[in-house]
Amino acid sequence: MSIGASLQGIFRRSASTSDSTKHTATTNSLGLSERLMVQYRDTQSDQALSSLFDLHSNKLYYFLLVMSDAATAEDIAQKVWVTVIEKRHQFVNADNFQAWLFTIARRALIDEFRRNARIDYDSDAVSKAPSDNIDIGETLTKSEAIHSLLCALPLKQKEALSLQLEGFSLEQISAICHVPRETIKTRLRYARETLKKMTERD
Repeated sequence: MSIGASLQGIFRRSASTSDSTKHTATTNSLGLSERLMVQYRDTQSDQALSSLFDLHSNKLYYFLLVMSDAATAEDIAQKVWVTVIEKRHQFVNADNFQAWLFTIARRALIDEFRRNARIDYDSDAVSKAPSDNIDIGETLTKSEAIHSLLCALPLKQKEALSLQLEGFSLEQISAICHVPRETIKTRLRYARETLKKMTERD
């Protein structure tokens, strides 16, 4: 289903009651994704949910792919959308939908890491040790090379940088990762320094 087709009729105003007028005034101050989520929360509209999926599924999957692997990313992405459905009542109008979505995704991913003992997310090692498993060859496209570089970063560095590349502010990244703003700034600085060192390798 295309975004255009999905959006038809979603935001029809109704002046039949004062409640609907008040609701319209409230939702009009929100962004598109937030309005869709409010509608889905309040009406369980499949059309609104489909539109949210169209708008955010690719970004969500890519973030999870950089942080893990294809199989894990696909599995966690599915779980995230199930959580959106199950916990729709927890979304409040003031929330940024994409930040809320990525917060759910990050929690699910860390739970997966801990459950399978793949990595100790709380260990300092995930902040400091860059990966040596990287090969930026001439056959890679620019996007593939960037992806490989991102994946080679220490976990907490690539988490912060990936979120910044998705357009989140320092404050939003801080909230998603549940760490102070200055910690995010430090991780971003280390990420850029690590990338520079990797690209300068002979």
